Amino acid sequence: MTMIVKRPPSLYIVVQKNNNEEEAGREAVLFTIQPNENGEYVVSGPQGNDLYDKDRQMSLPPLSSHPPIPNGDILHNQQGATPRRRRPRAQSILYPYIHGHGHTHIAGSSLTPSRRSSAAGITKSKDDSRIQYELPIEDNDERARLPADPWRARKVRFYRNGDRYYHGYEFVFKPGRDVVNMEALCDKISDRIGLIKGARYIFGLDGRRKYRIEELEDGQSYVASSDRKFVNLGYGRQRPDWNQNALAGTPNALADRQGPGGGRRGDNSRTGSPVVREVSKKSSADSSKSGNSKPGSRDGRTIKILNNTDHSQERTVLVNMKTVNLWEDVVKDVGKMFKLTGPLRLLSVLGEEVKSFSQFKNDFSDYDVFYVEQMEEASTNNNNLLKSPRSNKSTPPSASGSGNGGSTENGNGGRRKSLNGNDDRRSSISDRRNRSSSRRPTLRRHTSEPTLKETPEESDEYEEVTDGRSALVTIRGQRRTLHAPKMPIKHNPALPHHTLTLDWVYGYRGSDSRKNLWVLPSGELLYYVAAVAVIMDAKDDLQRHYTEHTEDIQCMALHPTRDLVASGQRASRGNRSSAHVRVWSARSLNTLHVLGRKELGAGILAVDFSRRNKGDYLLAVDADREHLLSVWTWDNELIFGRVATHQDHVWGAAFHPLDNNLIVIYGRGLLSLWARRKDGIFTRTDLIEETSGRTIMSLEFTLRGDLITGDHEGMISVWSIDPDGDYYVKREFQAHMSAVNCLQLLSEGTVLSGGDKDRKIIAWDCEEEFEKITETKLPEQAGGVRSLYPQRPGHNDGNIYVGTTRNMILEGSLQRRFNQVIFGHSKQLWGLAMNKSDGTLATAGYDKHIVKWHENQLEWRIQAQSECVSVAVHPMGTRIAAGTIDGHLIVLNGQSGQHVTTVRVCGSPLSCLSYNTAGDTLAVGSQNGSIYLYKSTKDGYLYTRNGKMTGTLPLSGIDWSTSGRYLQTVTSDYDIAYWSLSDLSRVKNDQDVRNETWATQTCPLSYMVHGVWSGGRDAPLQVTLDRSPRGDLVAAGDTDGFIRLYRYPVLSSRAGYHEYKVYTSYVSCVRFSYTDNYLYTIGDTDAALMRWRVT
Repeated sequence: MTMIVKRPPSLYIVVQKNNNEEEAGREAVLFTIQPNENGEYVVSGPQGNDLYDKDRQMSLPPLSSHPPIPNGDILHNQQGATPRRRRPRAQSILYPYIHGHGHTHIAGSSLTPSRRSSAAGITKSKDDSRIQYELPIEDNDERARLPADPWRARKVRFYRNGDRYYHGYEFVFKPGRDVVNMEALCDKISDRIGLIKGARYIFGLDGRRKYRIEELEDGQSYVASSDRKFVNLGYGRQRPDWNQNALAGTPNALADRQGPGGGRRGDNSRTGSPVVREVSKKSSADSSKSGNSKPGSRDGRTIKILNNTDHSQERTVLVNMKTVNLWEDVVKDVGKMFKLTGPLRLLSVLGEEVKSFSQFKNDFSDYDVFYVEQMEEASTNNNNLLKSPRSNKSTPPSASGSGNGGSTENGNGGRRKSLNGNDDRRSSISDRRNRSSSRRPTLRRHTSEPTLKETPEESDEYEEVTDGRSALVTIRGQRRTLHAPKMPIKHNPALPHHTLTLDWVYGYRGSDSRKNLWVLPSGELLYYVAAVAVIMDAKDDLQRHYTEHTEDIQCMALHPTRDLVASGQRASRGNRSSAHVRVWSARSLNTLHVLGRKELGAGILAVDFSRRNKGDYLLAVDADREHLLSVWTWDNELIFGRVATHQDHVWGAAFHPLDNNLIVIYGRGLLSLWARRKDGIFTRTDLIEETSGRTIMSLEFTLRGDLITGDHEGMISVWSIDPDGDYYVKREFQAHMSAVNCLQLLSEGTVLSGGDKDRKIIAWDCEEEFEKITETKLPEQAGGVRSLYPQRPGHNDGNIYVGTTRNMILEGSLQRRFNQVIFGHSKQLWGLAMNKSDGTLATAGYDKHIVKWHENQLEWRIQAQSECVSVAVHPMGTRIAAGTIDGHLIVLNGQSGQHVTTVRVCGSPLSCLSYNTAGDTLAVGSQNGSIYLYKSTKDGYLYTRNGKMTGTLPLSGIDWSTSGRYLQTVTSDYDIAYWSLSDLSRVKNDQDVRNETWATQTCPLSYMVHGVWSGGRDAPLQVTLDRSPRGDLVAAGDTDGFIRLYRYPVLSSRAGYHEYKVYTSYVSCVRFSYTDNYLYTIGDTDAALMRWRVT
C-alpha cells in the first residue's frame, strides 16, 4: 500500500507499507519532498540524496483546491471502502510517482502575481501546511489516470454506433485548444460521422461511456452515439482467422487452382489461404456481430453474391484480401458456387463492373452486395437494361426553354434555381450532382420486380403506371423494394410549376459568431443567419435577403459609406477551395465582386474595409493551415498583398483608422500588427506573446487612434504609441467578470463594452482615463452580450441594438429596459409542426425551448426541463405535445402555453410524434425502435397508454393511414416498416398495405416518393420530406443542406425539381402550411427557421 505522510511544517514522505502479516509494520521510504532555502521543492531519496541534479530540480505545479481531508494527514485505501474518484484536474502531482511513473519530468517555475506574466510559471503557496493531496486509491482505474502531457495533441478514431460497416473517422485535436469539453467535441464530429441526430455520447469499445475529453487516449478508438444505448459490434477490432481447414465454397475450387497431378498451377496461390469460401448464415451472423467481416478490412471481407439471372440464388462468401491470386480466379470461384461457367464478371448494385482487387478494396469498399453473371449473357441482358441518362437526354418542355435565366438543368433532369435569379451556377455543386446522377443501375430487371420508365415526357400530360409494378431504391449500398398500389397512378416527371422564394428568416446567429450586427443608413438592421444575409426593417416588420452564398456566412463587414457589404463564407464539404468573399450592394442586393475564389481555403475568419481612403482596400483572413492575410483593391479585384500569419486561432482583423497600411490581427494568444512597406513586404510586431495565455476577444480604436482590446478574463487594455513609435500599455483595468465579447465606439467618444457571463453593458469615458459612466445588465434568458451597435449612428441619444449569445436581438439603452426585437433558438433544432386551425407553427430544440410562432412574431415560449427532439400539434389546435431526449412527453395548452401534463414514456429520446386525423390517438416513436400509443380526449387533456409495438431500430418518421388502421415508419437506417393497430404488431407482408392511402407523407422513403433518391454512391441522404396538403407538391431536405421541390408523386429519379441551398449541414425538417402558401424549413446545427413562399 502506498500512502503519504505529512509532517509539519512542509515535509512530505512517500512510504510503501507492506500488508503481509509476517512483515507487518515495516515501511519502506520511497522518497521525500521538502522545500529548500530558496523556496523550491526538492525530491530526495530514502538516504537523503537528491534524485535529480540541481539543474533538474522543479517546482510543484498547482495543487488541488479541494478542502482538507478531515480524517487526518494520511490518505490510504481501507479495505471494504469504496474508492473516491476525482476529476483529473484535482489529482496531485505525486500520482505518477506512487503508481510507478517516477521518471515523469514535470517542468515548472515560480510565478509573479502579475497577470501579464501568467505563462511564466506557478507561484508556491505561502502556507504549505494547509496543502492537502488528493490521491486516486484504485491503481488500475483508467478514468482517474492522468496522461503524461494533458495538452498534447491526440489522434483518435470514432465509429458510428450500431454500424459495423462504418470505416471510422480519424480526428486529431489538442485538448484545451481545439475542443474544451465533450460537448464541443461532439459538435465537431457530428457532421463528419453522419449520425442523423448528431453525436451526443462517446463510448469506449468496451461500452463504458466517456464523460470528459481527458479520458480520450491517443491512438485509441471510440464509438459515437446519438443515444445512451451502446451496441457492441466489435467495430473493426478483430480480423478473420484464416486457417488451412477453411475450404472454398465448392469442392473443386482449390483443385482448380492446382496443375495436373495435384501440382500447383503457378506461384499465384498459397495452400491454406483460399481466395473465396462460403459462409453459412449462422457463421455469417457471428462474423458480422464480432466485426470480422468489416468491408475494406485488410485480411478478409464478407459480402453477399447474387446470381444476376436469378436473384433468388444468393451466397454469403468470405473473400481473402491477402491472396496473391488474380482477380479472374476470384470471380471464377464465385461463379462455381452458382454453377456458372465461361467468362464471368462481378457487378455492383449500381451496375458497375469490378475489374480488379484494387477496385474491390478501394472504390467498392462500402458495398456488401454484388452480382455475378456470364459474359455471353451480358450482351443479351443489355436489351433489358434501364436507359442510361447519358443516352437519353429528353427534357420536358418547361425545362427546354431558355426563358428562365435564373435556372439551369443538371444531369438528373432537375433544375437548380438561384434564389435571386442570377446566373451564378455553383459549378462545383452542379458537377457533383451530375456525377452522382450518372451512376445508374445496369442490372437485369425481371417481371417480379419491374422498373418504372425513368425518362421525362416531352409534354405535360400525365403518364399512367401499370398495375403491380415495384420500385428498387439503393441506399448506402442496400436495396429496398417498394411495392406499388394496385390501382393506376398518374405522375408527371416534368419540373413543377411552383417555385420557392425566401420570405422570412427567424432568429439571429449569436451563439458562435462575433461582430455580426449593423445598422444601415435606412435604419434597417443587417445580420446573417446560416447562408443568408438578412436586412430587416424593424418598424415595418419587413425583411430583404441576400442569398448568393452557398455555405454558412462566417464573417461580414460594412463599408464606411454603409451602403456596401463584404461577406465571407466557409468552404463546402470536400472542396476546401470554395471559400470566397462577396462584395454586394445593401440597396439592390446585387453582387458587385467575388474575391478569393480558389485562392482561399477552408473558410473566411475575418473581413474588413479600410477607413482612411474611403474603403478602397479590403482584407480577408482565411481558415486554412497558414491563415493567409490577403489585401485587395476590391473595386478592380487586384490583390496587392498576401502573407501567411501562421496562427491557429484568429478571431478577427481590422485596418487601423489612421493608417491604411497597418493591420491589427487578434485571437488566442495573438495581438499583432502587420505593417505593409512600400515594396509590398509585410512586417510583423507582436504586442503579446503567444505563450501569455491571453485571448483577445474584441478590438476597437479611439478617435485619437489608440488601440482598445478586451480579453477572455474581462480585462480592457488601452495601447498607445510612444515617441519612438512603439506600442505600450497606457491603461489596463478589470471591466467584466468574464470575457469582453465586444467593444463599440460611439460618436461622442464613449466606448461600450459587453460582457459574456455577467451580461453587463458598461459605458466608459475615453477622454477621462476610461472612467465608468454607467452600466446595465441584460435579463438572464437573453444570455451574454455578443454584439453592440447604435440605433442611429452619429446621434447621441444612447439607444442601441444588442445581439446576444442566445440568438436574440434587443433594443434599448443604458437608462431604460431592453425590449426583444428578434428571438431564435440557440441550439440544435429538430421539432417542427403546423397548426391546422389557425396556421401557426410550433418548434422545439436542444435549447429546451418549446415555441409557438404566429406569422413573423413569437407568440409564446416555455422552458422544458430537458432537450426536445420532436413536436406535434393536436388537429384541433388545442394542445401541443413535445418529446424530450430523456423519454418524457410534455403536453401544453395550444393557446396560452400553460403546462397540461407530463407523461413518462420510456428512457429513450422520443424522435417522432403524430396525432391521427380524429385527434384521439397519439403515436410516439422512440429511439429504442418501439411505438407507443396514447389515447386522449378530443380536446387533448387526458393521455393514457393504449398499447405498444416493439421494434429494434431507431425511428425517424411516422405517418397515419387515412383509415386509421395502419402506421408507416422509417428508421434511422432508412428501412420502411408498416404496423397494424388491430393486433399491435408489424405487418409481415408489405404488400398487404400497398393500397393504403396516407393522411400525411413525412417519411422520406415510400413508393410514392421514391424518385427523390438518386441511388448514387455520393448522393446525399434524404433526411426529411413533406407532401403539400393539396397533394401536388413534395419538398425534401438532405444531409448536404439542399431543399428540393418536386411534383407529387415522385416516381422517377429523373423527375424535375427546383433546388435551393441555404444550410450547410442537415435540413432537419420541412413542413408545408395548411394553406399551401408557405413552406417552413429548419436546420439542425444552424438552429435556423426559415419561411418560403410557394409561388
